[in-house]
Amino acid sequence: MKEFEIRRLIENYYDIQKIRVETFNRIVNWVKENKDRIEETLSQYILENQDKNASYKRLETQSINASQRETGIQMNGASHFNYESQEDIASHTENETHRVIASQLSIEIQIKNAVKLLKNKKYSEFVKKFILSQEIIEIQEKNVSHSKHVPHGCFAFSNLLKEIENLIWFHNKLYETEKGLYSRIDEWSKDHPLRKEFLNYVKGIGPIFSSGIIAWFCNPILKAKYVSQIWSYCGLAPGKERKKGKKLSYNPKVKTFCWKIGQSFIKFKCFGRKLYLSFKKECEQKHPDWSKLHIHNWARRKVVKLFIAAVWEVWRKMNNLPVTKPYPIEVLGHKDIITPEKWIEKQAS
Repeated sequence: MKEFEIRRLIENYYDIQKIRVETFNRIVNWVKENKDRIEETLSQYILENQDKNASYKRLETQSINASQRETGIQMNGASHFNYESQEDIASHTENETHRVIASQLSIEIQIKNAVKLLKNKKYSEFVKKFILSQEIIEIQEKNVSHSKHVPHGCFAFSNLLKEIENLIWFHNKLYETEKGLYSRIDEWSKDHPLRKEFLNYVKGIGPIFSSGIIAWFCNPILKAKYVSQIWSYCGLAPGKERKKGKKLSYNPKVKTFCWKIGQSFIKFKCFGRKLYLSFKKECEQKHPDWSKLHIHNWARRKVVKLFIAAVWEVWRKMNNLPVTKPYPIEVLGHKDIITPEKWIEKQAS
């Protein structure tokens, strides 16, 4: 597969991911709006399940007592064989009852966990575990297999889900497609030398980012004698903002991709995040008049530029091309040269 095809697939991957997240948020909003109805149906299930377990226990006691009385009668005139048969039947009935009750208690615990998530307003976790994973549906199926009488509350919840069954179906189809794209994009770059020797070891850079970096940067880096040329190509050099009526002098798709890289570093406990926090603090002191968003964007952009510089240096050295010496950067109170080795923090995946 060619590089331009991978670039398209990565763009599609992020487009699908965006739609999936939007769909997920719509499901979460539905749960928020219907929290009371959902709690009511699940609580009803718990009460019905407890009544059913109590009924099972009463039937078990009656069955054992009846068996004991019958055994006592047969002990007086029946054969030893008949006595053992009655004992086996009673034991089987008791074991079956225990199995059903244990299963019902396990299901009840799961339902209680679902209600607890709702009460604690952990709606996203509830959606992931009990709606998208279809765990409640599986619980209902267990009920059907273990008993002729299924609690009304379980069916009531399934009926509620019918209100968003198309959203659930759409989300899960998008997720399947997203996983398929992920595997295909990962497969494309897994044996590339830049990934094997460097990108696999950088925290915050996974298979999608690795493939994107290889597809968008490798060829331009070989032509760029200075790292500033790559920054310009990415739209990270000074003066590379959009201006009305003027043609862009950088690749806007690459700039968006770099923005995603910066966001990834911020999310992980990694060297990129350490740099971000240091630059953010520095900027707050130097520019107290700047907004929080301005400071955030400036710090993230600086981190991405340093990472791209490391990629530029590594790939050019791997191709026996000359590189310029990096200039010292003030980090955590002292000036330091940010070499590619500083980005290496994990074992290769």
